[in-house]
Amino acid sequence: MCCLSPSPSASATSSRRGQIVASEWPPGSSSGSNPRSDGPPPSPDPPPRAVVHTDDEEFGGRPPPKRARPESGGCGDGVCTADRPPADGVDRISDLPDAVLLSILSFLPLRDAGRTAVLSPRWRGLFNQSLLDFNACQPFPPEEGRGCDWFIRAITAILAARRRRVRIRSFRFVMYGRGFDGRLGVVDGWFRALARHGIRELDVDMFYAAPMPTLPGSLLKLASLETLKLFYCRFPNAGSAPAPRLPALKTLDLSNVNVSQESLQAILSHCTSLECMKLKNITGVDKICLRSKSLARLYGDFGNLKEIVVEDAPNLEELVGIGLPSGEAKVKIVFAPKMQVLGYLGISVRPLVLHDTVFDGGIMQLRTLMHSVKTLAIQVPFSEKGYTVFVAQLLKCFPCLETLQVEPNKRSISRRVNVEEWDTANSIQCIEHSINKVVFECFGGEDCQWGFLTFLLGMARALKLVELYCWTGKDWASDQIELLDPKNRASLDAEIQFFRICKPISDLYLCHCCTRRCQKENRLTLL
Repeated sequence: MCCLSPSPSASATSSRRGQIVASEWPPGSSSGSNPRSDGPPPSPDPPPRAVVHTDDEEFGGRPPPKRARPESGGCGDGVCTADRPPADGVDRISDLPDAVLLSILSFLPLRDAGRTAVLSPRWRGLFNQSLLDFNACQPFPPEEGRGCDWFIRAITAILAARRRRVRIRSFRFVMYGRGFDGRLGVVDGWFRALARHGIRELDVDMFYAAPMPTLPGSLLKLASLETLKLFYCRFPNAGSAPAPRLPALKTLDLSNVNVSQESLQAILSHCTSLECMKLKNITGVDKICLRSKSLARLYGDFGNLKEIVVEDAPNLEELVGIGLPSGEAKVKIVFAPKMQVLGYLGISVRPLVLHDTVFDGGIMQLRTLMHSVKTLAIQVPFSEKGYTVFVAQLLKCFPCLETLQVEPNKRSISRRVNVEEWDTANSIQCIEHSINKVVFECFGGEDCQWGFLTFLLGMARALKLVELYCWTGKDWASDQIELLDPKNRASLDAEIQFFRICKPISDLYLCHCCTRRCQKENRLTLL
C-alpha cells in the first residue's frame, strides 16, 4: 500500500504501514548509485548474504553500522551462539513462492518494503506488484514544507514512475481547503493514469474544499473501476454525450456531493454492473426514477427528495431511506419482484404506491400485496391521531413479513401524547403468522410504546426475539422487564433483550443502511 502522510518524526512513524517520508522516488534514485555501496563490507564468515535494514533511515540514506558480533558463547540478542543452528549460506527466504513474499511485503512499511528492490531483479518486480493500494492524504497542517504543492508533485511523480503493466488496485486521496484551485487538470491526469493501470477502487475526498470543486470528466472513463466513493465535490456532467463508460462499476457511494438529475439517471442507465448505491446528503436531485437491471441495494437519507419511483428493478432487494419519514417524498414501487428489505416508511410518506395498491394512511382496498418483503422498517407516528389504524393497515400490505424494525417519531419522544387502544380483533396476517423478530429503536418506556409492544406480544405467535434499544441504564431495564406479563404473550418462547445505545443516533447511519452488518457494534447489552 502506498501512502503519503505527515511524518512528525522518523521514530514515531517507522512502524506505520505504507508511509512515504522521503522526497525522492523510486528508492535510491537521487544518488544514482547503490544505496549500500558506502556501508561496511560484509563479514567473510559466514558467507555474505543480502541484508535488509529495517531502521528509520530514508531511501538512499547511509545505514547505521552493524552490531558487533558477540563472542563465542555470548548472548548478544538473547539467543546464545551455541544455541543457533549452523549457517549454511542458503537464502531460504528467496526460495519462497511469490504469493508468500507479496503477503509479507504487504505488512511492511513502504520504506522497508522498498529496500528489498535492491536485492535482485526478482525482488524489484515483487516490490512493484506490492504497490496495489495507493493512499495519499495531504498533510494537515503542512509540515516541513509539505503543503499542497509538495503533495500534488509527489502523487504525480509516483504515478509517472509506474510502469504501464503494473496494476494499481485502489487509489485514495484527501485534499483540504483550496488546494486544487486551478489545478483540476492535474487530477484529470491522475485519472487518465489510473485508467492505464487498471484501477478498481477509487476514493476521492475533497474535505472542506472551497468552493466545491467539479471533478473532471475522465472520472467517467475508468473502464476497470468497480468501487467509486466521492465526498464533498461536484459530480461531472454525465447527462450529455458521450455516455459514462463505467462497465465494471459495482458500488457507488456519494456523500455531500452535488450531482445533477441527468447525471444520476445516466449512471443508473449506463452502468450495467451497478449493484449497490449509497446517497447521503445529496444536492441537485429531487427525484430518483430507478430503471436498472443490475441494482440490488439502494441506501440513503432521501429526506430532501420529492419522489422515488422504482419503475423497473428486477434484481432490487433492499431499499432503505432513513430520512423518508422526515420529508415529503412520494414512494412508488412498480416492479421490484425480489425486494426483501424496505424502509423507513412513515405517515408522511404518502401516497405510497405498491403496484396498483395506493396507501394513503387510512383504510383501503388491498389489490396487490408485497409477499417478497421480509424486513420492514417503519416510523410509528405516536403523536398523530389514528396511528394505530395507520400501522395496522400498513402491515397488511406485507403478509410474509419476518422482521419488523420500529422507531417512534421525534414529537412523541419530546412531549406527552394521547394513547390509543389497539384493535386486537383486527386480523393482521404477518403479525399472527410470520413475524419472528421485532427491533424497537429509541425505546423510552412511554405508555404509547408499551401499548404497541404489548399488542405485538399478544398477537405474534411466531415471535422469537424482541430487541429494545434505549438510552438508559441496566436498573431501568430491569424494572421495565417486570412490567411484561408472560401470561399475555402469544409466543411463550419470545425472548426480550434490552440494549443501551452508546453513540448518538446520527452515528448509526451505517447500521440502518447496511442490514447485513452487526447492529450491536455501537450498543451494549443491558440484560
